[in-house]
Amino acid sequence: MSFPIIIAIFLSFYYIIALLAIIHCLLHTKYPQAALAWCGVIFMLPLMGAFLYFIFGVNRIDSRATKLFNKAAQARQKHLEGIRLKQWSPVSPKYTREQYPIMGVGERSQGLPCLGGNTIEALFNGDEAYPKMLEAIENAQKYVFLSTYIFSGKKSGASFVDALIRAHERGVMVRVIVDGLGTFWGFRALCRRLKTAGVPLYFFMPFRLFPFQMCINLRNHRKLLVCDDIAFTGGMNISDSNLLKDKPRHPVQDVHFRCTGPIVMGLREGFLLDLAFVTREQQNTTFFICPPTGTMDARIVMDGPGNDDDLIINLLCSVFSSAKKEITIVNPYFLPTREIISALTSAVNREVRVRVILPEKLDHAFVSWAGDHLLPGLIRNGIQVYKQPRPFAHTKLVLIDDIYTFLGSTNFDPRSLKLNFELNLEVFSLQLNSYLGYFIDSIVANSKEISSFDFENTQYPLFDLLKKLRNAAMWIFSPYL
Repeated sequence: MSFPIIIAIFLSFYYIIALLAIIHCLLHTKYPQAALAWCGVIFMLPLMGAFLYFIFGVNRIDSRATKLFNKAAQARQKHLEGIRLKQWSPVSPKYTREQYPIMGVGERSQGLPCLGGNTIEALFNGDEAYPKMLEAIENAQKYVFLSTYIFSGKKSGASFVDALIRAHERGVMVRVIVDGLGTFWGFRALCRRLKTAGVPLYFFMPFRLFPFQMCINLRNHRKLLVCDDIAFTGGMNISDSNLLKDKPRHPVQDVHFRCTGPIVMGLREGFLLDLAFVTREQQNTTFFICPPTGTMDARIVMDGPGNDDDLIINLLCSVFSSAKKEITIVNPYFLPTREIISALTSAVNREVRVRVILPEKLDHAFVSWAGDHLLPGLIRNGIQVYKQPRPFAHTKLVLIDDIYTFLGSTNFDPRSLKLNFELNLEVFSLQLNSYLGYFIDSIVANSKEISSFDFENTQYPLFDLLKKLRNAAMWIFSPYL
């Protein structure tokens, strides 16, 4: 075969790949700005652009997996409804929509009613959370389900592995799901121990070449532990960094939550949906009812395969629009979408107090730079921004008025809001809201309120311009940070 023919074949293959990538982008990219940007990248750099698009630009799983997930979801829902009809009547919420209209927002957007009769307890840092989580694993008699993004730590990680192995050895049904990227580092030794002991372990969307799978954007960011009738969820990973009493090199403060009551059934179903997805098998095991334990109303919010891409964005915008007195957001990464910015600005215009509490210094500098591009405009629009001192705060909370708490794994950035698979709870409780409100007020008391002038450097205008250009450049790439 002559050299010109080889070149012609290569160029044909080169541009066919690019054309296929552009066609896929036009048919499947939801936002016109993103579609235009990706088409431009592919056109300018056909092969490399196509490769980058399939790695970073495809923002949902393939249709086969979606169908499988939906099939499993329908089967689990039918099974759950059968249990309710035969054995259990859901506990009515303590509050009504007439008292608090914000309670109806999530039901209208998701079709899920509130479950009453729950107790949800805040646990601060791994020092409080890990002992109670390990105790629940040790006391479990029927099943232990664990899903986490990061699973590491010579002390904390090893403690969880020991407890999981002991539960498995005494005949408890143990299932563990870890993210294929979040556990890329620091999990090898722990993984070997779990596999050697025979504990069923599954990786969510791991990297592999055969068959090819390299979906960097499709991460399972959920944190969930279910032990019989007790569940733990929030934003805390399993890592020695969360053990602040041990003074780790890179300390991370966080809040996790212990849940009992009927909401545990919803959290359990959420895990089983993920399990059906990673195993490609439906789970037909029958589980028992979780009886009422308290007076808190709660609703699970899961974003993932088969859901509306903007589920959490739409929910947050709607509850922000329902606020009458105050909105408080505590989050490590704050790169809100235009819709959320508009909803918060609209709340300020209605004379609602809006506070955003962020860490003084992030663990990823480029995310901080992208956020600094947005903050001056938010502050000028009347949103109060505070930065709390170290240790790095990984806490994720939204409090609205005196009744609403949104807690879980979601960050206020495009990756979390549009790409990741997240797990959150809406909790309607005066008690929990008040308790967390005091906690947040203590943070604000030790934090610095940021003004728009903090982003100006009049002494070195050239340096200030370069800094703003850097921040703007990082902001452009914020969906992939």
